[in-house]
Amino acid sequence: MTYIHTSRLYFVLLFLILSFQLCCSAAALSVQCKIINLEYVECIWHPNTSTANYTFSSVFKNHASHDCTEYILEHNYTVGCRIPLLKVPRRFTAFETTVFTEGNHSIITPFDSLQRNVHLNPPYNLSVMWNEDDSTLLLQWNSSSHLKKNCVVHMVRILCNQRDTNQSSNVTEMSYSLSQVSQNKHYVFQVRSSVADDCGSSDFWSDWSAPVEWGSAENIGRQGWWQWLYGILSVFLLLFLGLLLCYCERKRIILLPVGPDPSKNLQDLFHKHDGNVESWVHISRELKEAFEPDYTELSCDVCEVTSPCDAGPTPVASPASQTDKCDEPSTEEEPAEQPSS
Repeated sequence: MTYIHTSRLYFVLLFLILSFQLCCSAAALSVQCKIINLEYVECIWHPNTSTANYTFSSVFKNHASHDCTEYILEHNYTVGCRIPLLKVPRRFTAFETTVFTEGNHSIITPFDSLQRNVHLNPPYNLSVMWNEDDSTLLLQWNSSSHLKKNCVVHMVRILCNQRDTNQSSNVTEMSYSLSQVSQNKHYVFQVRSSVADDCGSSDFWSDWSAPVEWGSAENIGRQGWWQWLYGILSVFLLLFLGLLLCYCERKRIILLPVGPDPSKNLQDLFHKHDGNVESWVHISRELKEAFEPDYTELSCDVCEVTSPCDAGPTPVASPASQTDKCDEPSTEEEPAEQPSS
């Protein structure tokens, strides 16, 4: 009996988990709709990475509901729907969509109006005319919008020499004039469109049109060639300045030579030869022997002579000590003999 209750509990928990996942996946879906060129409504539900095929229906206010007849597929799964507007007289009334997910869950998304969600097609047939008299360019194009002429506003993008970008918006005419144009430059033009403020405005611009170019390709190649030439000349100029600097330095050394540093020459005398000049100057053995004396001399001892006043009592000299004295003449005077009485 306990086993039966446990299995029922597991079944209920599994059912709740699956239901919660389905509800969360349904709540995660969001539907975004735009009116494409006033021809049809395009609705996309996100996230579009689901592996399920959802069904879709929509309804305008005071009109009957219609199931989707043209699905947008991605990887063989439905991610959106297109609803024609040719038979809808009032396109900017309230609009409501319903997405049916697995398990008969439905996601209803109401829209008060799709007036600010108009996405026009990009302009086409762009052409450029050159007026040589006043040096101006005239850019013209066509529009496939079903709105009135004063209800469409355009934006012109100009790319000059692939560097400078200039954008001019709020162009109501289907033409644009550019003055003071240089024939040595290369221009690229693109145009996009949107709904003007006088007719309700829109939050979306169309895609950019196909680009149209004006300018001589020869001038562009010539300009690039000159840039390469300037770079090469700059490198050669730097090399020339470096060689000139080295040449001037050599001339300065020749005209004003730098005095030698004696400390470098005397380092070997003190570090390698320990102050021995003869070893440092590398005197030959023969020259060294030439300066040595080749005779001998007898040595003589020098005795100190003391005066009689400084000398004390004279001891009796022994015969041996007298013979050791040097033969030097005596500077003392003998005392005069007293006359006898």
